[in-house]
Amino acid sequence: MITEHGVLPIALGDNWAYALPTSDGVIMIDAGPDYDGAWDALAAQLDAAGLHIGDVRYVAITHAHIDHCGLAFRWQAHGVPVVASELESQSFLHGRNIIGYQTQYVFDHMRRVGVPEERISGFIEAREKMRRAYRSGDNTGGGVRRERWPGLIRGTPFRADEELSDGAEIRLGGRRVVLVSAPGHTPGNCVFFEPDTGALFSGDQVIPGLNSNPGWHWDISVEPPKRFRSLPAFADSLDRIEALDVGHLYPGHREPSDEVTEEIERVRRHHRKRQGQLREMLGEGPRTPYELLMTMFSRLPDRRLWQALAEVTGHIDALVVGGEAVEVEADGLLTIRLS
Repeated sequence: MITEHGVLPIALGDNWAYALPTSDGVIMIDAGPDYDGAWDALAAQLDAAGLHIGDVRYVAITHAHIDHCGLAFRWQAHGVPVVASELESQSFLHGRNIIGYQTQYVFDHMRRVGVPEERISGFIEAREKMRRAYRSGDNTGGGVRRERWPGLIRGTPFRADEELSDGAEIRLGGRRVVLVSAPGHTPGNCVFFEPDTGALFSGDQVIPGLNSNPGWHWDISVEPPKRFRSLPAFADSLDRIEALDVGHLYPGHREPSDEVTEEIERVRRHHRKRQGQLREMLGEGPRTPYELLMTMFSRLPDRRLWQALAEVTGHIDALVVGGEAVEVEADGLLTIRLS
């Protein structure tokens, strides 16, 4: 059903994509995930609202994670231009390997911050168990969350037809949607804002009731590859979004909400809490990031190591960038101390 803001939310497993109908066609926000039946489900929801695949004139993508851009190649095959932030353009070329290509950098960083080798091996084993269960359809092994989508999602590499800069506008049939650069969740992440309705299409930047993980990202265009400090950039992007006159939130996951300011403040409270915990720990003396991790999450299973360490690293980055802490490296081991 088309909302009062002229938006058709399209449910595709755990994701939302959004159709914005105009007198001259439709703007799509996010391409949608690619799994068996996804394209037909998308077409059926457009048809039910009196819209059709052939009405779509642009597909605008928030970021390069495959649950948001997986169907981009299908749209292009139908002659629909796919547009995205110029800062994210190279990431789309990785397809399903958007995370996998940097695995070795993650493991090297784990060793650098003090993670024992046996825990890295345990994580690799747990991840492979999850992959085997996912491929076989067994939802009992390794905590596989198959219910998020009806099937295994795929990621086909593609190149955006048009790379947009911050502030670029997509205009169609009287509607105007603005790209707002919002790095953090990924280095080239963006959101789309419609000033006339106050609608923000936030992707994974703001998700009602959830805290978007800062994640791991390396810039492989430099040597040695440089790690992107995700969380400080994510916090800056929240500030940019708060400065907009946003009245309605259309996220990439969970239900739309009108409590935009409240959601942003909720995320900030979570960040303040975590960083306060780190300050308290570091007040007792320097520690490695792994020691901080295990103090914060004492019962962390190996399979959650990647995600949890990325979060703790993000909050360490916030303290370092804010001048409250410093990184000290000796003999290949990184420790953190208060400034």
